[in-house]
Amino acid sequence: MDTRYKQANKEAIISLLLTIIYFIAWVISGYYVSDKIGFLGLPLWFELSCIMVPVGFILLCWAIVKFQFKNISLE
Repeated sequence: MDTRYKQANKEAIISLLLTIIYFIAWVISGYYVSDKIGFLGLPLWFELSCIMVPVGFILLCWAIVKFQFKNISLE
């Protein structure tokens, strides 16, 4: 099998796992965190699900693309 297919399959699996993990983190922080006031003055569930989780996953996605994804020729 061509190494490009192996790399593309690996990247697709990583992307799918990141999507599933993001969804689970968003649901947990949105529905299972209390209504306490967070450090930004907003409800804690909102700060986590709409600010902290997306920022964390932006950084995680950057690291995954930087260190796991490879630039391959599609020709």
